[in-house]
This record gives sequence, C-alpha cells and structure tokens, in this order.
Amino acid sequence: MKTVRITPFNKPVTATIAIPGSKSYTNRALLLAALTKGTVTINNPLVSDDTHAMIACLRELGIHFAFKDDMLAPEDIARQPGSLIVTSDISAIREGEYHLNANLSGTAIRFVLALSAIVPGIKIIRGRGRLNERPIAHLVESLEQLGARIEYVDKHGYPPVKVLSSHLESGVVKIKGTVSSQFLSAILMIAPLIGELRIDIVGNQISKPYIDMTIDAMRSFGVSVENDGYKHYFVPAGQAYRATEHTVEGDFSSAAYFFAIAALTRSTLTLTNLNPKTYQADIRFLKILEDMGNEVTYGEHSITITGKGVKAVSVDMQDCPDQAQTLSVLAAFADGTTTIRGVQSLRVKETERVAAIETELKKMGIRAESTQDTLTVYGGKPKPARIDTYGDHRMAMAFAVAAAKLPGMEIVDPDVVTKTFPRFWKSLALAGAPFSISYEHPNIILIGMRGGGKTTVGRLLAQKLNKELIDIDDLIEEREGMKIAETVQKRGWEYFRDRESEIVSEVGKQKDTIISTGGGVIERPENVAVLKENGILIFLNAPADILAERIEHDPGRPALTNAASTREEIETVLAERKKLYEAAADEIVMDTNLTLEQKTEEVLERLERRGIVEK
Repeated sequence: MKTVRITPFNKPVTATIAIPGSKSYTNRALLLAALTKGTVTINNPLVSDDTHAMIACLRELGIHFAFKDDMLAPEDIARQPGSLIVTSDISAIREGEYHLNANLSGTAIRFVLALSAIVPGIKIIRGRGRLNERPIAHLVESLEQLGARIEYVDKHGYPPVKVLSSHLESGVVKIKGTVSSQFLSAILMIAPLIGELRIDIVGNQISKPYIDMTIDAMRSFGVSVENDGYKHYFVPAGQAYRATEHTVEGDFSSAAYFFAIAALTRSTLTLTNLNPKTYQADIRFLKILEDMGNEVTYGEHSITITGKGVKAVSVDMQDCPDQAQTLSVLAAFADGTTTIRGVQSLRVKETERVAAIETELKKMGIRAESTQDTLTVYGGKPKPARIDTYGDHRMAMAFAVAAAKLPGMEIVDPDVVTKTFPRFWKSLALAGAPFSISYEHPNIILIGMRGGGKTTVGRLLAQKLNKELIDIDDLIEEREGMKIAETVQKRGWEYFRDRESEIVSEVGKQKDTIISTGGGVIERPENVAVLKENGILIFLNAPADILAERIEHDPGRPALTNAASTREEIETVLAERKKLYEAAADEIVMDTNLTLEQKTEEVLERLERRGIVEK
C-alpha cells in the first residue's frame, strides 16, 4: 500500500496552476463524437481512469480513437494531450457479443448503457467493485419504456446488465428527477438517433447544472433541446450531430481543491483553463468560499482566489455535492458549526461518502454528525492523522486540502486521484506543497509498446536487484500451451485480452516483483488499476520508427491492425495508446538511442530517487 505525505505551505503563497479538462465534458464529448458521422477532433480532453473507461468501452464496440502527437518536451510529456481524434462512429459497430467494462466510472456505465440500446449486438455491461453496487434500475426501466430489452446478469436492479435490443422507439419517457441526473443525460444524448422524444420528469430535478452541461454539449455538436423548467425536455426529430471539432473546458471539480487550499492557507492562487461562464456545478463552490470570507476575481479564461481564511457556514449542496467533502474539511478548521444539506446522493458514490467523512474527521479530533440528507461539522483545532481514502478519489483530494495546512498528514492510496485528476499531486507540488510517497515492497512494472525493451530490461532489473521477474506474455503462452500469435489466430483478440486481465489480477497481488507487461495491457483501465495498487509503473517510451525497426523481422508477433507495413502499424497503435501509457505511468523513460543496459540504469536511477532501491 502506498501513502503520500505532503509538506504544507510554510507561509501564504502566490502561484498559477493549469487545470485539466473537465471529466464530465470529456465523457459527454466522447459519446457525442461516437454519434457523429465523420471525423471529430476533441481538444483538451482529460485522460483519467474515468475517461479511459469510456474510451475503452467505445473502442471495444469498434469506435476508433487516436491521440494527436503534440511533440512535447520530455520533461513535460505527461501533461494532458492537445487533442483526441475520433475517426469512426456507431455505424462501424457490427453484430456480435461485446463485453464492456466501465471500471469505476458511473458516468461511463450509464452513458454506455443508453448507447448500447441503439447499436447492434449483444452488449454485456459491467463495472468494477462498488460500481456494481450502485443502482441502475431506473435507467433500465426508462430505456424499456422506449422498447429496449435488457436483462440483469446477477442482482436485479444493479450491474452487470445484458442489452439484447438495438433499436428504440420515439415517443415519451418518464424519468424520476430525484435519482442520478446521469440517467437523464444518457437518454438525452442518444435522442437524436431515436427520433422525436419527450422526457417528463417525475418529482423534482436534482443536479440541474449537470443537465445544463449535457444540453450545452449537445448544442455544441449541433443538436437543440427544449428545456421546460426542468419538468419536461423535448428533442425535435430530424436532428443529427454535426461537429468537426470540440474543445473541452477546464474542470471546476478539480479546480475546487485549489480554491479551498487558497482559502485555508490564505494564499493567492490563479487557476487557468477555466470558463467563468461555465455550466459546471462546482463553480458554485466559489460562492461558498466567498461566504466564508474569501475574495474571487474572474478573468477571461482564469479565476484568482485570494484566501482570507474560513468561517462556519450553512449551505445546501444538492446541486454540487461533489465538493461536500472539501467543504467538510474546511469546516474542521472554522470556528463554529457548519451545516451542509443536500448530501443524500453522496451515500451511493464510490464509497458511502458521508460515513467516510465522519470517520476520517474523527481521526483528526473533529466531531461530525449526519442525518440522511445533512452533515454537520463542529469546527475546532484539527490534528494530523493517517487518512484512509476508501478507493475514492474525492476523499484523497479533499483531505489533501487539510494537508496543505497541517503538518504530519498522511493519505493512504494516493493513486485513487487518477480517476479524475492524474496530475493532482504534481499540481499540488507546483503550488508549493511538495510530497513524498512511501511504498511497502512495491512491484516494479514495465509498460510500453512492442520493441520498447520491457522483457530485456525486466530481466536485467531482476538480476541487478535480485528480484523475481514475471513476464505476463510468457505466462499466457505457458497456460495456453501456444504462442500468443497462435492464440490470437485461433481464439481472437478478445479471448487473449480476457486471459491477460485474469493474469494481471493475479500478479498484481505480488509484492517486490519485477513485472513485464504486454503492450496492450493499458487498454483496459481495470488492468491499470490493479497494477497500480501495489506497483510503480514505468513507461519505456520510444518513437514509432525505432520501435518498428526493432520488431520488423519478428514473425512471432500477431498483427495488431491491417496496416501494410510494420512502421504504419506501430504509428497507428502508438497514436491510440501513447497518452494512456503516459497517464498510467509513474515514471517515463524516453529512449531514442539508449542501449538496453543504459535504459536499465535509467530505470534504476528513477527508482533510487523515489527511495525504492539503492543502486
């Protein structure tokens, strides 16, 4: 298990932080691009676990993606990509059986479920861990009103589900407004492919800003939605998505942690890549911070917050519940009692967030109490503690706010932030709060393309460090009793990827082991999640021409595409995978002319700097 220890600000700071693209807008753009005929360029997409899950599901269905090579300098190579090119649409989907894993992404599983009801084939959709415990029945029922045939695979009302139909009828559908707004968003976005559609809301509509975001994204792709006071929605017939380019604005959910840090530490932070006129719900967090005594200044594409400290407040966060954890942490430092209403939806997220907040604040000596829909925090003098994150990215980032102020804080499982903000810890360090990560016998995991040297470097590392080496491709060949190329030829790539995922689940539980992976292991986000639980991921990177030269005469490798040459194939696949490697990696070793021995020494130097090995 990894833990992160943050060095807090020793005085108020002034800094500028670039905020990555919005997760919510990125996943909407990915779905809308798949529904749009022709090539669509998505600028400034977020590459995180949640968006990776969405890309993986769409790719499994046959939608093609490629990251545009932005020619970054080596020291900046892991920043967010400039653009993602979507080169096909749902017309590419053929009859067949598809297994779609949304990993831990609630957005992905809901959007993909709705999409699956209008495309060919049998689609089996599942999540990982707690996502399969989050109810999905109301979305299923809503789709069934439009003619969908959907079965539950295990427990009624919960994922996984099997979608048997490929067509929906136009007409009227009723949806409860008090359940997840993502159900409504999912049906709205597929509506133009159905025909004329009216959606009637039963009860009050929660999370209205997220509906506004969906309608805004649809508008940018050329489709209009009539919103009648959040009671009725109407999508006229005869519309089609038409877009060639779409830019994702910065994520206010990610920015909110730095807004909170500025307030708590009395710092001045300018956050760039933000739209001050956004529809994103978490912009409302700024009003709460102003009520707590802080100053906010809006620029054209940036927002500056001048921190003045925090005061107790009473607020309703029904429309922006994702920042209730952040506000709870701030409230721990405020004199008086803070009451947060509208927290009911937090009880069915990545964890039972209200209970988790109460437990972790108690470790810090702060009392918190809750009802079904309220959370009350009694401010005081928090003490440092070791914070458990429950597999929840927002728990880690919310308590990092306290760590920027309070010496001695430790946060367990810091990699959970990769769900929405992979560079969170590095951004925090740039703001003035450096961090160190402690590992307990971590695995050293080599990822990268064919020809990158994973197997040989792994063997050299194992010899130099006197550790066991596990080569995942070798294990697959041993268990299948044949070479990988033969397995793929006889049983197909999906069979191979399933066997690969099974072995990843096994070896990910190892400790203190060198693991060499296959080139496509990162295509399934669940593989990355398992490997990162107890491992350091090192991306052995090299240009396509060098990789092609190294493997051109190796007949034992199965073809990945129908490309005419090895060079063309490597260029195509590297464009699809490169940013996924970079987002997953803890370290990136760039190789243009290194020998395998030199590359091994570079890996050892990186591990030594992290305190994992002694050379």
